[in-house]
Amino acid sequence: MENQPLKMQTILSREALPPALIAFMLNIIWGTLCAFFPLYALRHGVSNPGIFFIFLAITLILGRTLGGKILDIYDRKKVLIPCLTVIIISLGILTFSITLPMFILVAVVLGTGWALLYPSLLIYAIEKAGFARGPAMGTFSGLADLGVGIGPMIMGIIIQWTSYPIMFFCLTLIGSMNLLYFYYAIGKKGKDVDQMMVETMKE
Repeated sequence: MENQPLKMQTILSREALPPALIAFMLNIIWGTLCAFFPLYALRHGVSNPGIFFIFLAITLILGRTLGGKILDIYDRKKVLIPCLTVIIISLGILTFSITLPMFILVAVVLGTGWALLYPSLLIYAIEKAGFARGPAMGTFSGLADLGVGIGPMIMGIIIQWTSYPIMFFCLTLIGSMNLLYFYYAIGKKGKDVDQMMVETMKE
C-alpha cells in the first residue's frame, strides 16, 4: 500500500503502453478516414458523405449496446483479435469501393469491429495498471490522440504522391501490423504467463 502514491505520481504507465500503442495505430486509421473519406466519396459522385458516418455511428451504438455484456463474459484478448480482424477486412473492402452501397457496407463492417475494440483496449489498460489508473489513462489517451493528429499528416503525403486506393491499402497494412503487434505484445505474452502459472501450480 505504501507504493501506491509513488505509482500514482508517475507520468507514463508501462503497463498501459501495449494497448495504448494499439490505440495509436487505430486512431491513425480513424483520423485519416475522418479527414479524407468525405473527399474520396465526393470524387465518386456521393453527394452526402455523411451517410457513411451515419451508418458507422448506428453500428457503433448498436454494437456497444447489444454487445456490452460480451466484455464481462469473455477475456479481453478473445474479443480484441476478431475485432482487429474485422477492421482489416473493412479497410480491404474500402480499397476497392467506389459506390455508395459499398461505402455503407464498409461503414457497417468497420463499426462492427470498432464497437467493442476500443472499450476492450481501455478496460485492458485500466486493469493492467492496477492502482496507477491515472497514468494509465494519460498514456492511453495521449497516444490515441497523437494517432488522430499524425494519421492525416502522413496519409496526406501518401495521397499527394500516389492515390486514394493506395492510401487505403496503407491503412489496411497498418491494421495488419496492429494485429501482429497485439499477437506478440499481448496475446502471445499472456499465453506464456498463463503457462508459467500453470507449471508453477503443478510444482
